[in-house]
Amino acid sequence: MPRIFGLITILLLALPSPAGSAPARDRSARTPPAALVDRDRNNVSDDLDAKLASARPQDRFRVIVTFRQPSQAAEARGAIGHFPLKRAFRIIPGFAGTVTAAQARSLARRPGVLRVEEDRRISIKLDASNSDFGAVAARTDFGVTGLGVGICVVDTGVDPAHEQLDGGKVAGFMDFVGTSTTAYDDHGHGTHVASIAAGDGVGGASAATFRGVAPGASIYGAKVLDATGYGDDSDVIAGIEWCAEQSGVRIISMSLGSGAPSDGLDALSQATNAAAIAGTIAVVSAGNEGDEPSTVGSPGAAAGAITVGAAAEWSAAPGLPRHSNGVTLAAFSSRGPTLEPRTKPDIVAPGVSVTAADAGTTAGYLTFSGTSMAAPFVSGAIALALDARPALTPNVVRNILQATARDRGAAGVDNDWGWGLLDARAVVAAASGQSSIAPWSFPSHARVAGSVADGGLWTHTFAVSGSDLDVPIGATITITGQKICILEILEICFLYEWSPDLDARLDDPSSVEIAAGDCLGAGVCGDIGRQETISAMPTTAGTYTVRVYPYAGDPNNDLGGSFVLDLSRGPTVTESSYALPDSDSDGLLDIYETNTGVFLSSTDPGTNPNNPDTDGDGFTDGAEVDAGSDPLDPASTPNNIPTLGFLGGALLVLAIVIAARRRISSATG
Repeated sequence: MPRIFGLITILLLALPSPAGSAPARDRSARTPPAALVDRDRNNVSDDLDAKLASARPQDRFRVIVTFRQPSQAAEARGAIGHFPLKRAFRIIPGFAGTVTAAQARSLARRPGVLRVEEDRRISIKLDASNSDFGAVAARTDFGVTGLGVGICVVDTGVDPAHEQLDGGKVAGFMDFVGTSTTAYDDHGHGTHVASIAAGDGVGGASAATFRGVAPGASIYGAKVLDATGYGDDSDVIAGIEWCAEQSGVRIISMSLGSGAPSDGLDALSQATNAAAIAGTIAVVSAGNEGDEPSTVGSPGAAAGAITVGAAAEWSAAPGLPRHSNGVTLAAFSSRGPTLEPRTKPDIVAPGVSVTAADAGTTAGYLTFSGTSMAAPFVSGAIALALDARPALTPNVVRNILQATARDRGAAGVDNDWGWGLLDARAVVAAASGQSSIAPWSFPSHARVAGSVADGGLWTHTFAVSGSDLDVPIGATITITGQKICILEILEICFLYEWSPDLDARLDDPSSVEIAAGDCLGAGVCGDIGRQETISAMPTTAGTYTVRVYPYAGDPNNDLGGSFVLDLSRGPTVTESSYALPDSDSDGLLDIYETNTGVFLSSTDPGTNPNNPDTDGDGFTDGAEVDAGSDPLDPASTPNNIPTLGFLGGALLVLAIVIAARRRISSATG
């Protein structure tokens, strides 16, 4: 495997982009960041290991060190000699500080150490959405608003002067970047996110239109990212810790991430797991790293996180900034599996062209795209469920989301769509104890497998009636293949792309092209070209055609291949009601009694430091629910948080020349 060179990535990341959106990138110019994993099991994260290998003993590194027990952390701090300590954690056994290379190596050899890793930089990653994904119906049909539920937004802060968040909406605030005791947001991302989750809809002419998912919920703000949208791992961990200690907080919402793929065992993921074990529901954006497999970073890779990918909605009127031709999977949305591996994301929610509060204004609104927007939407839906049934535990919430999601992609859970699309109305229905669930209405869906010959053409036709012209046509095409290097110099890979390189277009009944997936016009490509997305509003009734074909300029001689098409179109339909099972006929739905996910598996009692079995009954604390009593009363789950130059310029010019002949994607994430 050629070594990865980060020049192109660094330059592209330096391009300005709005909060919550990814910069436009040539889809073949993807150079993956270092992975957050310890493959050689020497207790040092691989990215730090590589730096230590060439470091002098006195070179200094900002690190986070985690252990199996708190006592081991305290002993290690005393054993390695003096160093500037930034923070000692309570939510996990560990600390953050600046150490020499020699001290870092010594720490890795200490008894009980889990991992020594760099204290990395972390970055930020509604009306139609509310209606399209069942949130309005959930509030109306069940009379829930999220009242009494606290959502802690770990982000750039929150602006309590905006009409969506004023009047006491912000119930708590802690500044981990500065020293302010008053809530503020000098970037804007956190305010946008908070209003998606819980904007109250009270104010001027636009307030009700852009009401949040759970308008009755309270917001707690943990400012861990600065005015540029960046922050340190250690500060994010401290923010999670603070959120989990607030008595009014039931949900932690994190629209941020590492960018680098993770195995879910890094310190930030450990903190996320610990918060979930303690009973706080952790909702995390999957990231905006695109369509390549294994792009979910930290903390989205955490087993205890409910990790959220992004999809496009469909009912906002064409011409509005918030219109998107859904339902399609956002090309920018990060994919699993994690490096552990485990399947991620868990679920997909609206994250394309979402309008919400603009910080620094009292009644202004901005429209952004990203998994940053999808995560708070799920947080709001969970707040509605907690309003309906306050005793829900993190594992039961996970079970409800899985049982009620509208399956897309491969049957069952998969690494692109997770369990499927969030159905907020069905979530609240299940939380309310309904055994027969009436799903919310979504556009019709068909999944079609296809294959195109080298230099050939594949077509799929479908009819659109005159009554369905208000429902967009959205096609998500996922290509079977692999990542290949297309520019390698001295065993260093500069440019990657997905092979085969297929394109797609959508033709109307007159055989006129109305959308193309060649990264130009109405089409968008994934970061590396594994996904093609085409969408358009139909203008006339008749037979429409999706065409898939190899890219004519492919250096691999018009190589064809196989793919799967997920097609969304009219009519909008409500699928048949379905029953949630009670397999043991005890009057309690299985979703309330069983752990159907991978989080806190009872098959590994006590051996995983993130899965404690404090009462020694063979079941991890987060998986058991006071057997023989109320399955929603987690008496055996602990209430406290567990302790736990030139050449470079020449190469850049060469890369730009090659990239210039490729198609440029303007997809946001």
